[in-house]
Amino acid sequence: MHQNHCFRTLTQHPHGYVGYCEGCLTYNIAYNNILLIFNGDDYQYFLEMLHERSNLVSFPTSHGKELLMRSPVLNLSIILSETELEELIEMMEEVSLIVEAQRILNTHPQ
Repeated sequence: MHQNHCFRTLTQHPHGYVGYCEGCLTYNIAYNNILLIFNGDDYQYFLEMLHERSNLVSFPTSHGKELLMRSPVLNLSIILSETELEELIEMMEEVSLIVEAQRILNTHPQ
């Protein structure tokens, strides 16, 4: 079975990147040692969750990580520092703006 993976990096930062796979119709968010893969709706939902800090709880560690996000998978959580959370949100917002600009350009011919 042949799969078409036409992957485009939409933004790249020192600690990660966000890309889009046109074959799978998914966004790949790589940040530090985390890889998250979402469809468009779930991407926006996750970004909203980060903004609202829903599912984030205080979880101080001795390594500077103070936020814990539980996942639906038992015993799997993501821990972030405040700075990492801000960087992740910034990276994802940048892609949201790029996607919106592309949508506008593609729907309004010149």
